[in-house]
Amino acid sequence: MDVGQTLSQPGREWRTKGPASEAEIRLLESKARAELPPEYLDLLRWSNGGEGPLALRPLWFQLYSVKDCIDLYHTNQHDLEQFPHLMFFGSNGGLESIAFDLRVGPPWSIVMVDRVAGPASAEKIAPDMSAFIKALGVEAEPTS
Repeated sequence: MDVGQTLSQPGREWRTKGPASEAEIRLLESKARAELPPEYLDLLRWSNGGEGPLALRPLWFQLYSVKDCIDLYHTNQHDLEQFPHLMFFGSNGGLESIAFDLRVGPPWSIVMVDRVAGPASAEKIAPDMSAFIKALGVEAEPTS
């Protein structure tokens, strides 16, 4: 999957923050608690942070920068204790966070979780990172 080509397609809306460097990517890989999906690393190489619509719940996505992810992986003791099977990589800018579910895989499924409500609120929104990226920058289809 070519992440840049996918997110640059006509009709997609994604506000990029610029690419992560290879040094930042290597540091993130060394700090992560599990092997990171190549599609996720490619997304960071194209957009180290950023935001846009998401054609999945919670309908908006804000990608955490490499620095923010490293901080979350190692300094947020509450999250490490309460969510040991999740690695957060973004949010909707509100209560819902987006994470890799490390319980089964790889490939890791993508879950949405309300960090206030706790682990029981985790809901699978994509089977893997490729499916998640295909939903980035796209408005959800209206339901009737």
